[in-house]
Amino acid sequence: MSGGLAPSRSTVYVSNLPFSLTNSDLHKLFTKYGKVVKVTIVKDKESRRSKGVAFVLFLDKESAHNCARAINNKQLFGRTVKASIAVDNGRATEFIRRRNYTDKSK
Repeated sequence: MSGGLAPSRSTVYVSNLPFSLTNSDLHKLFTKYGKVVKVTIVKDKESRRSKGVAFVLFLDKESAHNCARAINNKQLFGRTVKASIAVDNGRATEFIRRRNYTDKSK
C-alpha cells in the first residue's frame, strides 16, 4: 500500500446502532472481521450525541466486505443493523480546513 489508507472500498457504513455505543465499543466489535484502522461515529453538530451511524475503516477491502456481509440485517444490541461498503460522495475536501493567512511581514 503506497502512500496511505485512502481506498474507500475498505470502509464500512453501519447504521441503526444504539446511541450509547462508543468508538472503543465498535472497534472491539469489528476487530473480529479484520484489522480496524479507524472508527468514526457520526454525531449531531450541536448536541454531540450519536446519530446511530458509524464508518469503520479496515486495513484491507476484503475485511471490509466480509464485515459488511456478516453484519448486514443482523441483530446486534437488540437492533437490526444495516451495513454496506461506504460510497465516496466526493465531499471529503469540504471537511479539510483551509485558512488563508495574509503575509504580515511586509
